[in-house]
Amino acid sequence: MNYQLLIESYSFGTPLSQQEIYLLNIELDTQIINLEISLNNAFLTSAPNYICKSLNLRKGSYWITCLAEVIDKYNPPKFGKTNGAKVYDLLLKKGLVIG
Repeated sequence: MNYQLLIESYSFGTPLSQQEIYLLNIELDTQIINLEISLNNAFLTSAPNYICKSLNLRKGSYWITCLAEVIDKYNPPKFGKTNGAKVYDLLLKKGLVIG
């Protein structure tokens, strides 16, 4: 599964199925676990501006941020932080975003 294609489809207005959201959740968990590897190998990249705009994110937001945002739109947490906030906190801790 290419999570970027699912995010792009969503940004163009295509609804995602529960199975696709489930797979996006797995992808997000995997990316969070492997964040250090992604940083060390320069795998962390920015999403295209049109995707960031469609998700109401800053231009140049990372794909992982877009991924968290899509999941939050479908499954907002009942308690605690959103996935977007968790990812932002991780990126802030690594000095990749400005607080």
